[in-house]
Amino acid sequence: MKKTKLFMMCLVALSMLFVGCKTDEPVVDADAIVEDGFYVVGEATGIADLNADGAAKATMSVGFNEVLQSAAATDAEKITSACQRAGMYEKYIVLEGGKPFSLVLKEGSVETQYGANLTLTDTLSGADEPAIRVYKGTMAANTTMQVTTSGLYHIVLDLNLNNDLSDKLILVAPVDWGVRGGMNSWGFTKMTATTTADSITYVAEDQELAAGGIFKFSYGGGWKIILDDAGLVKANTNIGAGMIPGAGNIAVEKAGKYKITLTFALAQGAIADSYKYKVELTEESALPTTMYMIGADFGNWSWGADGIGVFAPVNGIGGAFWCINYFQAANGFKFSPINIADDWSAAFTGLTTNTGYTISSDNCFVPSDGLYLVYIDVANNAVTIEPATVYGIGDAFGGYDEAVVANKFAASTDGKTLSLATTAAGNLRMYAGYSAIGSGNWWKQEFNVFSGKIEYRGNGGDQAAVAVTAGQTVTLDFKAGTGTIQ
Repeated sequence: MKKTKLFMMCLVALSMLFVGCKTDEPVVDADAIVEDGFYVVGEATGIADLNADGAAKATMSVGFNEVLQSAAATDAEKITSACQRAGMYEKYIVLEGGKPFSLVLKEGSVETQYGANLTLTDTLSGADEPAIRVYKGTMAANTTMQVTTSGLYHIVLDLNLNNDLSDKLILVAPVDWGVRGGMNSWGFTKMTATTTADSITYVAEDQELAAGGIFKFSYGGGWKIILDDAGLVKANTNIGAGMIPGAGNIAVEKAGKYKITLTFALAQGAIADSYKYKVELTEESALPTTMYMIGADFGNWSWGADGIGVFAPVNGIGGAFWCINYFQAANGFKFSPINIADDWSAAFTGLTTNTGYTISSDNCFVPSDGLYLVYIDVANNAVTIEPATVYGIGDAFGGYDEAVVANKFAASTDGKTLSLATTAAGNLRMYAGYSAIGSGNWWKQEFNVFSGKIEYRGNGGDQAAVAVTAGQTVTLDFKAGTGTIQ
């Protein structure tokens, strides 16, 4: 009996040993799982069908409607699921010209092939659209599509689930990535592309950005493509922070020249999963990051004192600064990138080109008393002083058209303050009119009033929202640095 018990105990111990040594379950390759959804497959993609290797990477992700992003974006431009449009899908994928591809919908064991009779448009010319030609068509079952030129493409499908479009629409846009931001005054610099067997690397070198400078990746130099005539659906043609379409800007810490790299490799999941980027500082900038003004009216000629004129950086332009202040013609002043007591080592009255003021006895003088905009561009060795103009823009002033005469702030009788009444309820936004040597884009010289104080956007993103109602009067005193909203 004892032997039997001993034998049974050995069997139990042996079984526990085998259980304890049990091998792990096989690792599941997510890229091999083909779930329900839309896929871009066909000879043009190198993925013949849903049974081919890597088919899961061809799945389309839920699309972001730029219209919803514009309406729902917060001050930090955060993109949420609220900006995704039901029935809208997107995919970036390499297509070989002259070969067929289609969009296959997998629903359980059922696969349905879709395509379109694609028409190549004229060069796009809508607001903020890239200046490129794209393919557009209406989705149809049991057909294929093709493009003429090989390359990376952005494919957008909208199933018209809201019944607000003319039909189910397909867009196929050629993609040549570039950068837009402080390095080119929000123009467009095309990146150099290098293609390997499984990826495309885009590089832009010697891109000069200010400290805190910002940029995004964009193709074709635009921000969005309009799918329908009514403009209800707009596909982003840019990617920002987190590699999310239409998301916030990417920022750098230091001023200098940068090498910017964007890499595309086809991946399953969201658009962001197919992209990675790197920003490398290759040369630090010698340009100043601050600028000040001293004089009889600005600190009483004492560095570090109250009343010293402080310039705001021009958003995204290294070495460029602006300020608005009240000047008296009889009182001279100087500039300096440093504000240290008794330190005049960097003080100056002008650079190579100086306009709108005179220099006498090593001091600067304006022609008459009044409010002036001072714009200093160290990189281009220029200083200009001109009568200040300030405008309201955005919802509280009827839209985003720039330099609208009706939205121009008016000077007080003594010329020391500016005021303007809002025309509608909404968020207050204001900016200084462009300098003769500056460049466009109102938000480069934007500011707002917070708790009675004028605060400048500088190189930052959108400032916090300041809600106003129609008919409120905004009064600005740049000399005191204060403002009221009543």
